[in-house]
Amino acid sequence: MSADDNDLERLLVVFATFRELPTERREALAADPSALAAGLDEWLLLHTCHRIELIGLSGRAPLPPPRSGLRLVRGLKAVERVLLVSAGLDSAVIAEEQILGQVRDAYETALARGQTGPITNELLRRAIRFGKRVRAEAQPGSDRSLADRAAAWAIARLARNDDQPREHALVVGSGQMGRLLATRLAEAGMLVTVASRSGERAARVAEALPRVGRQDRAHQSVLTDQALKQAAQYDAIAIAVRSSTWLLDAAHFGTERPVVVDLSSPGAVSTQLAARLGDRLLDLDRLGQTGGGSSLDRAAERRVRADLDATRDRLVAWLRDHHNGDGIALLRQQTEEIRRRHLDRLRRRAQLSQEQLAAVEAMTAAMLAELLHVPTLQLRRSDDATARVRELFGFGA
Repeated sequence: MSADDNDLERLLVVFATFRELPTERREALAADPSALAAGLDEWLLLHTCHRIELIGLSGRAPLPPPRSGLRLVRGLKAVERVLLVSAGLDSAVIAEEQILGQVRDAYETALARGQTGPITNELLRRAIRFGKRVRAEAQPGSDRSLADRAAAWAIARLARNDDQPREHALVVGSGQMGRLLATRLAEAGMLVTVASRSGERAARVAEALPRVGRQDRAHQSVLTDQALKQAAQYDAIAIAVRSSTWLLDAAHFGTERPVVVDLSSPGAVSTQLAARLGDRLLDLDRLGQTGGGSSLDRAAERRVRADLDATRDRLVAWLRDHHNGDGIALLRQQTEEIRRRHLDRLRRRAQLSQEQLAAVEAMTAAMLAELLHVPTLQLRRSDDATARVRELFGFGA
């Protein structure tokens, strides 16, 4: 295997999504990222509600096999995986909006901690740019997030076999996902109560919600603890928080079976309540299994695939240049030293004016650049540029 191929093969992604492991297992694995990254020279961890993705560059020592339930891809497949994930092309909602920001945040965190290096930096920067281009291809007005899909499910589920209007929704969580859920439910004409541990944040979200068909009734805000005590009064409940304990359990209800959306990771609905709710509960794992719609039409999908292939190939070319950079630098440095040595000898022996010396300087620099052009291109495609330079020119031997 060539040296630049070896650099490529050192790139890897160890991952598990909603397709491979349930939420609880993914959360447990993500709790100790340093253990997952043992033996890697460069790495970062992307951890979202639907996935964990360890992107890294292996060291020279062999790595242990991935833990049970995790998948491993290397080389070109690893590059493609990072591109697909960054663009939302592996998401439950194809070309979703949230994932690109999550990738950027994970990269910036790892960069600040000194976990990344030149190869993972280049990979992530290219992946983020690719994700931006894919986002621009998405159809306007289409579902672009998990919140869109979840809210649509809740509204449809409320409308199924109901002989009375269902209009009051509780949204627990004032972060990005909570705001999106509240907005989509309000746009569907529901009266929304926003709950948060911060009354101020809950009020801001509630005040910003649209009033569709209910100008006489304002959306409300409440503290989370108070809202959960009154959970049984709502027709629909949507939860999007990060909590280490269940927020909602069977004790909150009598015979009521509201429609519940739980986009929390780990889940915020107790096992007992989940069993009672049955198909009236949509959690992250079930949402992932509902099938990913796409906000890309077929022509856009073809353009995105071509862009992905080109982005992958450009990164491979960059890896080759990065690997061969030392050999090319050695060639340029040594030939420039030869040129300078001859120019110094000319200055000592010839009676030339400053204008003449400047002309000779420019002419020899141009000659050297032209002579090195083709060899440099060949070295960029070489398996080991440094070895070739030493073999052909005797430099650095």
